[in-house]
Amino acid sequence: MATAVPAQGGAVDATTVRQAPMVCPGHNRGIVELQYSGVNDDGVFLISACLDGKPMLRDGVSGDWVGTFEGHKGAVWSACINREASLAATGAAEFSARLWDAVSGDCKHVFPMKHICKSVALPDDSQRMLAGGNMPSLSLFDLNDPSAAPLVFPYSSRHTTKIAKFIDGSPHFFMSAGSSGMLHLWDARQPEERAQVRTLPLSGTVKSGEMSRDGRFLTLVTSTEELECWDMVTLEKIRSFSLPASTESASVHRECGRWVCGGQDLTVRVFDYESGDMIESHRGHHGPVWVLRFAPDGRTFSSGSDDGTIRIWQTSPVPNTTVENAVVFE
Repeated sequence: MATAVPAQGGAVDATTVRQAPMVCPGHNRGIVELQYSGVNDDGVFLISACLDGKPMLRDGVSGDWVGTFEGHKGAVWSACINREASLAATGAAEFSARLWDAVSGDCKHVFPMKHICKSVALPDDSQRMLAGGNMPSLSLFDLNDPSAAPLVFPYSSRHTTKIAKFIDGSPHFFMSAGSSGMLHLWDARQPEERAQVRTLPLSGTVKSGEMSRDGRFLTLVTSTEELECWDMVTLEKIRSFSLPASTESASVHRECGRWVCGGQDLTVRVFDYESGDMIESHRGHHGPVWVLRFAPDGRTFSSGSDDGTIRIWQTSPVPNTTVENAVVFE
């Protein structure tokens, strides 16, 4: 529920609207990744990666629990779900990545990794899976032959990966970023030793990142407390914003003109994309906020915290409304 706080003189200032977000319990350790599916006939779904080793699937609007993917023996650092919400992938501390049937919850395959897996991704056609983490290389698996050895793409130095995603929906082009302070661009059609086709400098090492569902817009949170926004078609940095100290994650929804961030001060902040001005500031989590993600339609966004909860917030709160009745951006 969003309630209005009267400003001096009794007027209601939109920036003083307080929210009581929808709280989604279930995890018992920190939530470190969230991703929404596309909008389908059955709705939109939200997958969470958690250090308790039990990734979960929820209804992306109501937050209702749908199921838990059982099988990991260690902390799960990454999770993704395809557009159709039929397949999910997870990466974990037990040196493995897993592919799941997102409808039945069954594990379809376990992919061994050489170290902790911290990023997994599926392209639009869901025929491959990209994985990276605390190893100086990326692995590309063929989901039509999951037992086959993956293509392995090494970095030129011993860098680790924080985010690796496909670009523009392609199963061939992908990016990675992490400890190198560079944006690495890859073409899987090239020989493995020449597959890294370009590198672009970033403002610092990467704490977290998000690729838009269409694979054309990348946001990165760097160690220099900067939010970098990249057009992955033109390969240009189109915007950058200074972040509050100790920010861990951010998410941008350009269509509704908002971006959000959170971090170790337990605060969720909402900003205007054009001006960069802060619009709202919310407290509610009882631990650091590790991840934020907008829902596909921009009506709401979710936050995941060290307190083991997901909270779903209205993007543009209106007094006396709930998340289900949030404003729709035209």
